[in-house]
Amino acid sequence: MNGDPTDGPADETGSASSTDTPGHRVSAGLTIGSRVVVRYRLGEGAEAGATDFLGELIARNNDFLVVDTKTERVKLIRADVIAAKDVPPPASRPGHAHERISADDLEKLMAKGWQALDRGGLGDWLLRASEGFTGRANSALVVGDPSLPLDRALDFVEKWYSDRGRPPVFQVHGARGFTAEEHPVAAALLERGYAVGGGRDDWQRVLIMTGLSAAVPPLTEESVPVTADAELKLDWLMAYGEQRTIVPGATEAVLTGSDGQLFLSVRDPESNRIIALARMAIHPGWAGIFGLWVHPEHRREGLGTTLVSAVAMVARENTMPAIYLQVSADNADGVAFWEDLGFSVHHEYTYLTRPSA
Repeated sequence: MNGDPTDGPADETGSASSTDTPGHRVSAGLTIGSRVVVRYRLGEGAEAGATDFLGELIARNNDFLVVDTKTERVKLIRADVIAAKDVPPPASRPGHAHERISADDLEKLMAKGWQALDRGGLGDWLLRASEGFTGRANSALVVGDPSLPLDRALDFVEKWYSDRGRPPVFQVHGARGFTAEEHPVAAALLERGYAVGGGRDDWQRVLIMTGLSAAVPPLTEESVPVTADAELKLDWLMAYGEQRTIVPGATEAVLTGSDGQLFLSVRDPESNRIIALARMAIHPGWAGIFGLWVHPEHRREGLGTTLVSAVAMVARENTMPAIYLQVSADNADGVAFWEDLGFSVHHEYTYLTRPSA
């Protein structure tokens, strides 16, 4: 079977015979739902010995990969895979690495960097619930086609959240300065009694800022030491709790739920307690910064800049030229901080929910 078309992935996701070949090993690290490139060995008689398939990895079992390419869905024998890796979303506009990605693709990428505890789907929309821990992990990400007429799609989402005892929250995005009235989904929600921000100032407008890792000021000999842990440690979690309420179980699941993340921290040399921290999400070609925080007693000491420089250093060393982050538009000091480090607004989003929620 050489890149045979297939109608659906459902019959390819089950367990099959255990096999261990170079093809199985190189494809083991691929991420389901991510964009991948697979170098594939062709059968005897083919004019070329191998070809590449580029698309979204839909399914994988011991024997097969199922990849949605631009033109068709193909089923590939894993034993015949020569090389494979996750790749960044496609460029859709001109500019530097952090500017070429579309808003839809960046939203989907960022969702993978902040995975909800409970996830569902409605066409391209992503439904997320995490016991109330953060808006991003407890809202419906409106992106692409929900596969239903709009009124029925909204009904479906409202029931999905009602079944989980959560208020429905929708996250919609657009160009900087867009209004809810000009967004079809947001306009329909306004007619249903939803409000932009749902009564919260920090939910009115959230800016997505991006920049080049190479443009961030490097660490220097004078920079304070930064620790980067691949595992979430208790003292990091407790320090993180000084900036937002922790929901036991849900917070840990979201913080550790991405395909890759690092927990960075700076400690006070005298007390050894964490006085600054950030979480770094790791993607093909991209890094995400979440939860940057400096203890109030240690602000204006350059610790935030040091943490961002550390993230950028890791990104540069691991072929991640672009960095994204999210900051509330009403946080003027925060926006200015990121602009000083070379970041600019890519797009923005808002939450819509009923004020009573």
